[in-house]
Formats: sequence, C-alpha cells, structure tokens
Amino acid sequence: MDQSKNMVTILLVAVAVLLAAIAGILVYQNTNDSLPAPTVSTDPPATSDPMMGNPAPVAAAFDPATAPRVPAEQTPEQFVTGYYEACMAAEWDAAFAMLPTDKQAYYGDVAGFSSTLMGYGVTSFEVAPQVESEGVISVLGTQQAQGMGFPYTWSFVQDTDGTWLCQSREMGGN
Repeated sequence: MDQSKNMVTILLVAVAVLLAAIAGILVYQNTNDSLPAPTVSTDPPATSDPMMGNPAPVAAAFDPATAPRVPAEQTPEQFVTGYYEACMAAEWDAAFAMLPTDKQAYYGDVAGFSSTLMGYGVTSFEVAPQVESEGVISVLGTQQAQGMGFPYTWSFVQDTDGTWLCQSREMGGN
C-alpha cells in the first residue's frame, strides 16, 4: 500500500512540474515582443456619454440666433415635457431639434442621438415645475433608465422679442 501511495505522489509531482513548465513557456512567449507599445492621446474620446456627465468633445457657444425656441403657446416646462415625450415615443428628429445647440453638436446628428438614447433603456421621465430666477427659467427633468434617475437642468432665457430660448441642458439638479 505504501508503494502505491509513493507512486501516486511521484506522478502528481511530475504532472505539477509539467504544468508549471508549460505555464512558464506560455508566459514567456506571450511577453516576448507581443505586447503593443502604450499610446498616449490628447484627443477627446471618440465616444462620450452626456448622460453620464462626460464632457462634450465639441463646444458650441450659446447663440440666440440658432437656439431652439419655445413655441409661443408653451412654457419652458411644457417644452421640456415635450422633449421627454418625444424621446419616449422615439420621435428622434423632434427631440433632437429641442436640444440646446451645444448638445446637438455633441451628439453630431439625429442618428448619434437616437442610438445613444436607445442604448440607455429609458423607461420613464419626470419634470418638476419651472423656477424663475434673475430672468432665467430652470426646469429639472429626470429620466429613469436602468433603475436609476438621471437629472438634467434645462435653462431658458428670453430673446429680445420675449420668446424663451433653450440655453442649456446640464447633468444634475439644482
């Protein structure tokens, strides 16, 4: 019986040595000139995510001439509600046109915007009553996606003709 125990022990040691040798050879082969050299880029990432608060790669200054205008029959709060309703109905052209111009530049086009929002899996939204302070109306809208709320604060300013303009939409609440 002792002889068979010794034989099993010897075989197990031999197998362990062989496995260690094979692992060593594989590690040596994979580290020998097979790793790419690290690269450093100062360019912004090719894809970024405004819903996660990543900065937009393209900055577009607010320009009243090109800013989305709130229709005369709507309040800024109704405008924001309309945006979220358009998103829920997959009316991507309408929703994209309601975004501030810097966010439109960020997404690039309707296709980029729609694919991003579809990827989030938005299930609902909520819009808080608008708040006016020092000539600016703020509206907090929150999208529910993946079991979490993603709040955005929309800001509106009045044009010289009294029309409300969509100035910005920023991640987070105030």
